[in-house]
Amino acid sequence: MSESPRPEQTPPARDAHGEQVSEMFNGIAERYDLMNLVMTWGQEPRFVRRTVERAQLPDAPTVLDLATGTGDIALEILRQRYGAHIIGADFAPEMMEVGRRRPGGEQISWVEADAMDLPFEEGVFDAVTHGYLLRNVTDIPTTLAEQFRVLKPGGWMVALETSPAPDNVIKPFSTAYIKWVVPRLANLITRNAEAYEYLSATTRGFKTPAEIHGLLDDAGFVNIGHETHLFGTMAIHWAQKPVTTTG
Repeated sequence: MSESPRPEQTPPARDAHGEQVSEMFNGIAERYDLMNLVMTWGQEPRFVRRTVERAQLPDAPTVLDLATGTGDIALEILRQRYGAHIIGADFAPEMMEVGRRRPGGEQISWVEADAMDLPFEEGVFDAVTHGYLLRNVTDIPTTLAEQFRVLKPGGWMVALETSPAPDNVIKPFSTAYIKWVVPRLANLITRNAEAYEYLSATTRGFKTPAEIHGLLDDAGFVNIGHETHLFGTMAIHWAQKPVTTTG
């Protein structure tokens, strides 16, 4: 087995937006998992399992889980693939501290890192996974380019993301839920409605699955696809780094 990827030890630099997002997530770390469960009507664990299944992991894979937070996806990888080597990376250290304390958390390598400037060498991961990352970065193309760079040829990127409500009969109800109900639930559960007002706004203003498909294509990925859940307000995206490249 090849040597495990080792990140550089220099703490990541953050711009003003990154600092704001980091502080926001640190502030809701202890109640984040409960809030996600409530927001998705109890469906979050199913979405996480499906995300990992879409990664098409080999036996004993080496996986980078970005925006790992409290480790939901990373821990699910451990459940599905015995012997997996997983690096959970985030720039909210208090979120990762919650993950370290969860059962199995000691089996994950936790790294503070910037998704737009990953501290890893090229072509070292069998898969890159992430949940709710893309809506929180300032430069999606750079973020995807970094994932493409660190993936092995043939490796998969899989992302769990919120998605703008599609134009159908459900849209007025789903939009009202995200815009008005979620922040009020958040205030009850986390005492931090402001954080979920931000998340609600980024959800409503985020890119459609078709737009994400285009960005993945521009980044050089192939075999791009997605599936939607919760009346189209949640999406799992996947894409593969080509096995061979032409030049």
